[in-house]
Amino acid sequence: MSKLSIYILGDGERVPILHDARGLPLFYPTLFTTSQLRSAAAAVNTMRNKLADIEVLLRWEQQHGRDLISEFRNGRFLTVADIVSLRDFAKLDMRRRTVSDGAARVSGTSDVHFLESRIASRPAEAAVGGQQHYNRVSTIADYLEFTASVVTQHRNSAQDAQRIAQMARTIRKHRPRGIVKWLNEGADMRSPSSELVERFMGVGSEDDPRNPFRSPDVRLRNAIIFGLFRSTGMRRGELLSLRIDQFDFGDDPKVWIRRNQDDSFDSRRYQPVAKTKERPLPLPLALASQINRYITQVRCRIAPARRHPYLLVSHHAGITWGKPLSCSALNSQIFACMRKVDPDFAKIHPHAFRHHFNYEISVAIDRHNVKAKTGAAESPVSPISEARELDIRAFLNGHRNKVSGGVYNKRHIREASDKAARLVQAELKRNEGAPEGIDE
Repeated sequence: MSKLSIYILGDGERVPILHDARGLPLFYPTLFTTSQLRSAAAAVNTMRNKLADIEVLLRWEQQHGRDLISEFRNGRFLTVADIVSLRDFAKLDMRRRTVSDGAARVSGTSDVHFLESRIASRPAEAAVGGQQHYNRVSTIADYLEFTASVVTQHRNSAQDAQRIAQMARTIRKHRPRGIVKWLNEGADMRSPSSELVERFMGVGSEDDPRNPFRSPDVRLRNAIIFGLFRSTGMRRGELLSLRIDQFDFGDDPKVWIRRNQDDSFDSRRYQPVAKTKERPLPLPLALASQINRYITQVRCRIAPARRHPYLLVSHHAGITWGKPLSCSALNSQIFACMRKVDPDFAKIHPHAFRHHFNYEISVAIDRHNVKAKTGAAESPVSPISEARELDIRAFLNGHRNKVSGGVYNKRHIREASDKAARLVQAELKRNEGAPEGIDE
């Protein structure tokens, strides 16, 4: 039985490793991640996810009594039937399956005996989403192509190389289709309504009686978390990796988004990190004042917090007290408690704030352009072109590719399209109600 763990090296580097029950790293998964992923500077989360995909392959081997490495050595590669079986297995939710028998345990199964036959009722097994299934099959194809090439390289056979390449192509052809379309559908709905965001921010403020947290210090910390999400659109990993030295509390307060991967000061095994470009983001004065107050009046009184530079710390009594706030605490404690206040808050999560921030960028640019065109601004200003808007959005989001910001603008495009359609409909209605001309 294999297990996936993350080890922290002396220099702070996180290394995901797939090991056996004795704790010994599995050779080929480790070779794959080291030579193909770590050497290519892949993120820790990427390596961890791919090892989890490889673990699914190993469970398939165990269930079917297969040893693919030995088969590759003997020149036997996966058939189409094997690939179909592997594809179907990779779609299953591994959390609902047992390792001992390789099958999901289903409670309440009833057998109906009829003459010599027996009919068993069995519900469909839980499956993962389309994107995860796609990723699993992709990783398995890459891993099997790599391992088959490694174990057969001593033969230097062109025929083996062709068969291995064909096997990998066939596996990739069996990935689920339509994933890109599935990802884009409804993307504009990921941005919650402005009214809901305002209501959430009101409940999460320091002095609101509906705030589910009792401690004033925790209320202040949480208000900072919600304020940073709302005002900057930063990602969850970027927020949790913020250090005190990344803030500028001058006349024009800013926060710098930096990549703090493999920081030796970070005690979190699953270290949250920035996945986009480094950049400075402006802060509202009120939010900057809250952050400064948290650092100088609250955080400084927590002894363990003085041993690391990370801004947001755990206030929970116990072994985590004063340590950097974890992703699980942010999701399962802070946002979960807020959802208990109002069921509608289930639509509010860190990435939803990012979508809403981009929606507000679009609205602000529209207002700016209206003022520029009508001359309503206090001083003459130039309209922001579409190309300039893409530059602005890419910078604030930390995107290297300007196209990446398009998904965040879908809600605004939908609303603008609705308004345009309403104008057309209103014009048609006026034309239909106008008196017809008199024929001469």
